[in-house]
Amino acid sequence: MSNEAILHEQTTGVHDLGHEAHEHHHHQSFVSKYIFSQDHKMIAKQFLITGMVWAIIGGLFSVIFRLQLGYPESTFPWLEDFLGHWAKGGKLDPEFYYSLVTMHGTILVFFVLTAGLSGTFSNFLIPLQVGARDMASPFLNMLSYWFFFTASVIMMASLFVQTGPAAGGWTIYPPLSALGEASEGSKIGMDLWLISMALFIVNALLGGLNYIATVLNLRTKGMSMTRMPLTMWAFFFTAVLGVLSFPVLLSGAILLLF
Repeated sequence: MSNEAILHEQTTGVHDLGHEAHEHHHHQSFVSKYIFSQDHKMIAKQFLITGMVWAIIGGLFSVIFRLQLGYPESTFPWLEDFLGHWAKGGKLDPEFYYSLVTMHGTILVFFVLTAGLSGTFSNFLIPLQVGARDMASPFLNMLSYWFFFTASVIMMASLFVQTGPAAGGWTIYPPLSALGEASEGSKIGMDLWLISMALFIVNALLGGLNYIATVLNLRTKGMSMTRMPLTMWAFFFTAVLGVLSFPVLLSGAILLLF
């Protein structure tokens, strides 16, 4: 066989493999592409959409309790239609008022600022700005989002329990968070809050470790740590601080739960 024939066969084989890889890449199912995606850009979009939903909910809570605060002598019949027995006569129940303040702070600090914004921009920008194809562990990246989503579902469920959501303030200081008899919001609503936060912290730890590993190990050739953009330093130190602090918060949540 001549050299030209051998070269032609090898070239054809390479083209076939490339075509198969191209076909495989573009025949992902809806579930694998949009729901359980391991692509850092799609995961960033998932964090963004979930964070935006939480921002709307947290903002709505703020409007409700500030309306009550600004017009304490007024009644708002639509509140009773919307909140049921927690707003009898169009006025917020004192226990539920504190629950709204607690949930508002929790949602905005943890679910919007920490997960929504940090998760969105870290996932989207880190691989692009360090020259990596994806995060160090795409699977852990996907897992991180679904821990966050599960935590979101449980936190949302706490709004509908009979005794009401957590009412210990977003810092959840004892005794309101430790004693079930302290208030209505210290019962099942508080338990769900703690479970949700434990799952949220797992999400933050998985994401933080992934960000750190990506920055340290997957920088493109020639990019030393001193040549990284300032945004990468910001994401890197944010992840380091989270990995150092969140385990303490996780242990506190578990101790309060049991």
